Amino acid sequence: MMTSIPDIQHILIILEVAGKQVLFIILDEEGSINRKGNGSPDCEDNDLFIGITSKNLFNQIKPFITEEMQEFWGNKYDLPDKKGRLCCLNILYKDDKIETGVQFLYGEFSQGPPNPFRTLVIKAVELTNNWHEQQKRIAFESIIAKKAKPWWKFW
Repeated sequence: MMTSIPDIQHILIILEVAGKQVLFIILDEEGSINRKGNGSPDCEDNDLFIGITSKNLFNQIKPFITEEMQEFWGNKYDLPDKKGRLCCLNILYKDDKIETGVQFLYGEFSQGPPNPFRTLVIKAVELTNNWHEQQKRIAFESIIAKKAKPWWKFW
């Protein structure tokens, strides 16, 4: 039994470059969001932010999960002619009963995954960018505020 696109409730995207996680995104139909990194090969952004958005970003990403992608689900693809650092893209889909996904191994400067998967990842990054930047700003302001208080003041 395979997950059908209308039944998908969660999506997880993980991108690693040379064994280092540079992107981690989870979106679900209830508005939950998790994000770490920006997907660039040399990403140094290691903070994971978890929350709920008032805009349901999952409903905005779901149209980019296409029927064409389904033929790849449940498989691992080790793409030939790797150039540059090894990249590993995992995309998982989950409904209330079934979890499926796809993995692509490719070179940083190689062709990479098929276009529908690239588009999905790019769209997920674009959709979550504002929320992610806001969370980074809040975290930074919190750190600055803590540093501004004398050490003996606990309030």
